[in-house]
Amino acid sequence: MNAPIVHTLPNGVRLLALPLPHVQSASVGVFLRVGSRDETPDTNGISHVLEHMAFKGTSQRSVQEINLDAERLGADVNAFTSKDTTGYFMTGLGRHADRFLRMIADIVLDSTFPPTELARELEVIRQEAIEYDEDPQESSSELLDRAIWGAHPMGMPVIGTVKNIERFTREDLVAHVASHYVAEKTVVAAAGNFEVDAFLALAGELFAGMPRSADGVPVAPALPAGYVGSAMGRRFTQVSQVFVNLAYPLAPATPEELRQPRWRLTASLAATLFGGGMSAPLVDTVRERMGLAYNTHASTESGDAWSNFVVNAVTTPDKLEQLLAATGGLLRQHAQETDLVHLERAKNQLTVSRVRSSERTYATMERAVEELFARGTATPLQETIAMIEDITADEVRTVFQRMLQHPAALAITGKGATARSAKQLAASFAAATR
Repeated sequence: MNAPIVHTLPNGVRLLALPLPHVQSASVGVFLRVGSRDETPDTNGISHVLEHMAFKGTSQRSVQEINLDAERLGADVNAFTSKDTTGYFMTGLGRHADRFLRMIADIVLDSTFPPTELARELEVIRQEAIEYDEDPQESSSELLDRAIWGAHPMGMPVIGTVKNIERFTREDLVAHVASHYVAEKTVVAAAGNFEVDAFLALAGELFAGMPRSADGVPVAPALPAGYVGSAMGRRFTQVSQVFVNLAYPLAPATPEELRQPRWRLTASLAATLFGGGMSAPLVDTVRERMGLAYNTHASTESGDAWSNFVVNAVTTPDKLEQLLAATGGLLRQHAQETDLVHLERAKNQLTVSRVRSSERTYATMERAVEELFARGTATPLQETIAMIEDITADEVRTVFQRMLQHPAALAITGKGATARSAKQLAASFAAATR
């Protein structure tokens, strides 16, 4: 991949071009730094509703025309909402990149939110929310957010509550757009085989008039939410297993490191070393040696100002306490010593993962946008690979040591899971890590 190209328009919109001349496709997207973190209990879920409604009609095109215009080009069109970002994107042939950009600009800048479409879509989203609520695995992830952040907006579900979904109005959506779909929060990006100069010129033309925030004050860097680290549980009588999620906060040693990529890479390397792959200590111990779970894994989840180390597993109630004890013991071991063979394995796995994602246009674009929101710049692939190779065993060990200074956030759902049992298990897990 050639070096990322970043250009800022006078109104504050940032343009990001990521040339990949060895491919024939391209991904084009518009990303806004707004998500459920920016909501209140009364507005929780509105970012997700707006993401759905952006496709339901503009002043120039109906919902049917929006769908057909993309599919006539053979393109995939989609969107997402997360804790801190909303994104709209298309992937198809590189020669159609200019058309993708015009179509996405249309839905981001000119959606009309027709009332009849809103009524239908709110019912669809309500059904989606109910489906998530009745899924023990989804519920465990949602509970984990609350266990990590408590009552802070970061702890609220991205999809929102059924009560809120049922009462959102067109006026609510218009107000949300006015507050958050502003130039300073916007990145227009493309990755793949496309004409860079033409993309930058067209993006500049289409987004030059995007309004700035009402007060004209530059968007301040996001502040991390306070970590709570509680234990939560919810019983599901229709399943026979227990879904387990536990997390620790990850943060740089100093505020200055927040804008540096190395600390996030070190955390990702620590998670890969611990539980990324069949030979990783977590999987080898819990599955291969002890037979406590079919699925278990460690990873990092992060955004512009936050990052967590997450372990998840699915087991049966009779093996839950033993699984947590084994996991806690392994975390303690890794805070004391880093196995150099596993460090080599993890470095190669993380490098291959980054290389493979760099060969996919959307993955390349999404990662670069995440870096732009978090640090104001995107790191070229070769620099990333060099940093991974340079990370030391002491740095990885420090990740575990600093994690274990906090109580783990624990969420369990499924058979026999309750808030009381979660708190009891959290206490015994804490003892295993000491």
